[in-house]
Amino acid sequence: MQALTLVELLVVIIIIGIVSVTAAPALFGRGGFTQQTFQAELISALRVVQQRAMQDTTQACYGINFQTNQVRPDLCGAAVAAERIIVVPDENSLATVGSLTNLANGFRFNSLGCPVSTNHSLTTPELCGQSAVEITLTGPNSRSVCVQSQGYIRAGACN
Repeated sequence: MQALTLVELLVVIIIIGIVSVTAAPALFGRGGFTQQTFQAELISALRVVQQRAMQDTTQACYGINFQTNQVRPDLCGAAVAAERIIVVPDENSLATVGSLTNLANGFRFNSLGCPVSTNHSLTTPELCGQSAVEITLTGPNSRSVCVQSQGYIRAGACN
């Protein structure tokens, strides 16, 4: 039977200490968890709506609508299932930054997957490169999602 040396025990204790210091806030901090979940759900919803806009070029109405306490996909007037509506966590607020018209209420994607204003339609199409859109969840731990002007969607602030 082999026993652990003092050095091996110290290494194991140090590794457990490092893991607990880095993982504990993510696991036990409720605010950070809900905001991280919101960010992941928002990125997923944005990518789904963007894909629909790119696949269905006969309509120009796929986008995201912002309301006081929720983010709702806009699927060209089709009913949206309750599980697709993203609720803003308590004690948080949602802010948007960008130069698209009426951005506070939402935006759309064009057939190339770029963010455009809610004025975008088949008769008045808007082109790529107008503006990046930054969506920030502000609260105990802020989280941001960036939709770059060419359509790339990622976690973090737009720079």
